[in-house]
Amino acid sequence: MLTSGFHGSTIPPQIQIFPPKSPFFNKKSLHSLTPLRTHATVFHPPRPPPPRPPHLSLLADKCTSMHQLKQIHAQMIVSSRIHDNYAASRLLSFCALSPSGNLNYARKLFHFTQDPNSFMWNTLIRAQASCSDPSEALYLYVKMRRLGVVPGKHTFPFLLKACSNFRSLESCKQVHTHVLKFGLDLDLHVANGLVRGYSVSSNIKDARRVFEEVPDRNLSIWTTMISGYAQNFCSNEALVLFDWLIVEGFEPNGVTLASVLSACARSGCLELGERIHDFMKEKGIEVGVILGTALVHMYAKNGEILRAQELFDTMDAKNIATWNAMICGLAVHGHAKEALDLFRRLEEEQVVPNDITFVGVLSACCHAGLLDVGREIFYSMKMVYGIEPKIEHYGCMVDLLGRGGRLVEAEELIKGMAWKVDVVILGALLGACKNHGNIEIAERVVKEILVLEPRNHGVYVVLSNMYAEAGRWEDVSRLRKVMKKGKMKKTPGWSLVDSDI
Repeated sequence: MLTSGFHGSTIPPQIQIFPPKSPFFNKKSLHSLTPLRTHATVFHPPRPPPPRPPHLSLLADKCTSMHQLKQIHAQMIVSSRIHDNYAASRLLSFCALSPSGNLNYARKLFHFTQDPNSFMWNTLIRAQASCSDPSEALYLYVKMRRLGVVPGKHTFPFLLKACSNFRSLESCKQVHTHVLKFGLDLDLHVANGLVRGYSVSSNIKDARRVFEEVPDRNLSIWTTMISGYAQNFCSNEALVLFDWLIVEGFEPNGVTLASVLSACARSGCLELGERIHDFMKEKGIEVGVILGTALVHMYAKNGEILRAQELFDTMDAKNIATWNAMICGLAVHGHAKEALDLFRRLEEEQVVPNDITFVGVLSACCHAGLLDVGREIFYSMKMVYGIEPKIEHYGCMVDLLGRGGRLVEAEELIKGMAWKVDVVILGALLGACKNHGNIEIAERVVKEILVLEPRNHGVYVVLSNMYAEAGRWEDVSRLRKVMKKGKMKKTPGWSLVDSDI
């Protein structure tokens, strides 16, 4: 009998304190066990789970090429994420708005989206407004309204940009009615678009009316209105409005000044440009690259070549736009030698020219009749600089060859163009044929012009005069009958002289 430690009580023999040994646990099995390690076992915490892959929509925002975007698009289709409008909108945004995008691909994405949200509509309208055919933006808006999608304050600025880009006054008025219908006429971004749309369509009266109706005008809308006056050759009104801007307590920034200076360059408003330059001097505004280029461009376009050259020489930093402004200004005003010298200086300073640079240089060669120099520069574009000549460069070259009497070479150059020939280039060749009395080439050119413009009376007049100078009176009579039969009349010309009288 066992005695417990608790108050001398005894434990019955049938109750055992320790459980019996397992039959599998014997001395032999003890010797077979792996010896215990004498050192402590190190504890390793569980490894964290691997990071989740980035969201596909975030990857779409980081795309740098269409190749990458197509891979993400494929993954969205496989994972059924493409039905998520947010994810689809990120794809659309890159395709439509990125310089590396593809607008046609964006259109397809949009077409296959089941229920596009307002962001997607606005994105595609915005892209269409800046494409080669801005009217597509308006057609898209019409489709949007027919489907019952309500436009917002972001929709109308893009639409009005489209109206401005293809200078459609009627479209601008129609969009204006929708702006009033949806109560967005006092939104500053929308009002700014209306002022610009009316201004570029030469309806400066309605532009000013919209400007006056905005109670709390910001600097942007002031800039647009002043630029509108300058673009429409209303230099006095632009000057008055600029002074009023200062009286109202606004401080024009670099963007405002550069914008107005650019308008002065396009419209010949030298007085307003000089006023802005004086204002910059009074306020001690630093003439950096952007403002310096705008001033050079303004003075050069207005014929103040010496002042433009002085500004150009004093600028510490220049970009290719600065060089182009000076080269093109010299070329336009007949300073061919100086323009070519500046181009050589550009090459010496290892500044990389662009297509605008070559338009200026080739124009200088045309003015000076430097055929060999112009030909060498034209062919160096692709061979030396890797720049594919555009139709403007071909136009300069055809003009240069025509002036030099190389009519056959000019005709062959046109035939070898990668671009579709237009009436401007053919007209330049026709004018050269008239100057050099080459009726054979002139007849071929006239046929090509009539394919593009069947009712172009001017080519008949030129060819008829050439026949008359050559004494080919039967051909003169034949052409006159053709013109009479087609009831063609000469379109009266017009000119414009900006005067304060």
